[in-house]
Amino acid sequence: MKNILVLIITITLTQSVFSQIENCSECDLKKYSEKDINHLTLLELKILRNEIFARHQYVFTDERLSDYFLNKYDWYKPNNKQLNNIELNHYEKENISLFSKKENEKINIKKTIIKELEIFLTSLNENDTSKINSVINKVTKDFNSEHKNVVVTELKDILTKINIKGIHWYNESGLYKIITDDGYFLNETSIKIKGEEIILSYNDMGHSELLSDKTAFDFGSSYDSTNEYASWYTFEIKNNKLILIKHQAAG
Repeated sequence: MKNILVLIITITLTQSVFSQIENCSECDLKKYSEKDINHLTLLELKILRNEIFARHQYVFTDERLSDYFLNKYDWYKPNNKQLNNIELNHYEKENISLFSKKENEKINIKKTIIKELEIFLTSLNENDTSKINSVINKVTKDFNSEHKNVVVTELKDILTKINIKGIHWYNESGLYKIITDDGYFLNETSIKIKGEEIILSYNDMGHSELLSDKTAFDFGSSYDSTNEYASWYTFEIKNNKLILIKHQAAG
């Protein structure tokens, strides 16, 4: 019973530490560790780091950042006529360094994803079997040659449509998708990124806008919904390398 009580107290204290880092009200009183911030997103880390400055009434040049603190906290009342001459204590400097380090790690993951996608597309275009297999072999090692060729062709088709350099981000999520209508199918081809997970997909979404729900199946139309097809490829970044971990298809 005593051991159970000790365990409950330990868990409660641990949860309390994690809840405290949701804002920087104590960033000038204690030094946080990497363990304390592992659950935070890139955007949350940026906000925490800047909150340290905001609590000194720092005047931000980024209007959206300034508006964030003005709208969220009554204590933020910067004087735009004063210079940003603030003094940070030891804890604040250490926490800023910690938050910045974690931010950079997450930013570097984004850069690695883009780099690895570009390398993979080059490998597909050059039919570099060795490099292609290093990415997809975890899933395709037991496929026959015909099935494997279908996967390679499909991945090449998807990535060729995607503008890798045109992927834009919000926080740790990235997106680029193209919707096409060939007069028969409406199709979405996309790349969706969340953290270290990347999903490439090809998805027929129904009939063309040339057809209505009624005319699609009337005389004069050759549309057949049973021909619709969807395919999803899930990748992860492991040891800074792009690895296919799952493939799903329907249709």
